[in-house]
Formats: sequence, C-alpha cells, structure tokens
Amino acid sequence: MIIGLIGLGEMGSEIGRYLIMNDLEVISVYEGRSDVSKKRALNYGIKDAGSVEKLCINSDLIISIIPPDKAIETADLYTSYKNKNDQIYCDLNAISTMTAKKLKLILDEKKIDYVDGAIIGGPPTENYSPRIYLSGKFSEKLKFLNGKGMELVILKGSDFKASATKMVYASITKGSKALVAGALITAKKNNVYDELMDELKYSDEYFRLVAKNQIPGIKHKAYRWIGEMNEISLTFKESGLTGGFHSEAEKVYELIKNLPEGKIEIEDIINQVTDKMD
Repeated sequence: MIIGLIGLGEMGSEIGRYLIMNDLEVISVYEGRSDVSKKRALNYGIKDAGSVEKLCINSDLIISIIPPDKAIETADLYTSYKNKNDQIYCDLNAISTMTAKKLKLILDEKKIDYVDGAIIGGPPTENYSPRIYLSGKFSEKLKFLNGKGMELVILKGSDFKASATKMVYASITKGSKALVAGALITAKKNNVYDELMDELKYSDEYFRLVAKNQIPGIKHKAYRWIGEMNEISLTFKESGLTGGFHSEAEKVYELIKNLPEGKIEIEDIINQVTDKMD
C-alpha cells in the first residue's frame, strides 16, 4: 500500500509520520514546498515522489490535506495522469458540501473512487489522535487507517456528511473565535476595551478566557481559516441561511493573519490590528 500525501503542512506531515510508523509507505511531492516542510517530511520518512505524475501513477490512495480554497484545482491536477485501478482519492479538507459535490463530479469523470473526509482536532501525537470523519460508498475501504494516528468515524448515508459535519462544527468553534476577536477590535475602536474585559471578568469568565488564552493562538492559523469561513458561509447559504456571519468572520481573520510571529498577548494583537485599520 502506497499512500500519496498532498500537503506537507503540520497536520499533513504528522499524519504521514504516523502512517509510516504503522508500516505504510507515504510519498509526496517536495517541489514548491518550504525548506522547513521538506526537512520535516524527510525526517519523518515521507519520500519525495519526484513529480505529481509519479505520485499519481504509484499511489493506491491519495490523501489531500491543504487549505480549502485549493481543494478543487489540486484534485484536478493530482488526477490528471494515469492512475492505478481502484485508486481512492480522499479529500480531508475543510470544504463546503457544494465544493465536495463539485470535487466528486471531477473524480467521477476520471473514474477515481472518491471519499469525502474531514479532520476534527489537532495533529496526532503519542497520546492523541484527531477524529477523522469519512463518508461515501468507498469510505469502508479506508477502515484499515483507524488507529494509525487517527480515530476514524465512518458516516452512513449521504456522500458528503463528513464535510457537512466539519462545516457545522467549525462554524461554532472557529466562528465564535472570530466573533470574540471582532468584538475586541470593535471595543478598542470605541475606547471601551478595558471596560469590556472588566465586564467579562465579572459576568462571563468563559469568554474572557477565550479572549486571553485562545485568540493569541490563532494568528498563525488565520490564513487557513479565511478560506474555511468562506466554505462555511457557502454551506449555510445552501441550507437556506444567509451565510453572512461567516463572511464577516473571514474579514476578521484577514486582519489577524499577517501579525508578527512569536508569543504575543491579546492586548498587543488588538492594538496591532486596529493600527492596521487606521
């Protein structure tokens, strides 16, 4: 079994690492990746396929873990070459059900088996595995991955239940962080930042702790969450809602994404964001 891995970010690399630790061969394309990503992949034992074409030809299973706005064009590219019979393409990106349906059409035309998937949680560690939701008629074929750096949850019914689950889950977890960050920015612009934090300390400690402890940690993830907010908005629209809240959340993450690296307190983040806006 050879697994072709698209995406050598933190999540993709760690999943690849644990697959290799469980005696599976993992290949990827190093070209175009940063030196940090290539070094990490090499240390983990992820082999360089040499080209997209070679990855396609040699992989029994292709797993995509990339920013959601690249999901369709990447799937189209990585299935453009001759592939093995019964090859499976598993998309684990945070995409809307609309995007998942478009992706499946592309793969159906190329006679490649499609599995809709979604990751909930962080990268695997020695003591932790993210939950990976799978749906679609070929999802059962991937049961062998369970326990190999992931906890599989196979959903029955619609081909796109995995993506739908991810969208509604992230709409709460990541949407609420955008709401808190947006409220803090607005408070700062109206000169009531300290008053807001004092009131939260008095009446709602949970959201104060979200502001103090969780918002600083999103600045290095915000660039990925921008596309995810757009996908969530599309899912809400397809379900009869406006999707407007998550469209605005996308703008909040745009403001946060380019802040300096390193540890930084929430007050510094809000000051830097509002300075950028002025």
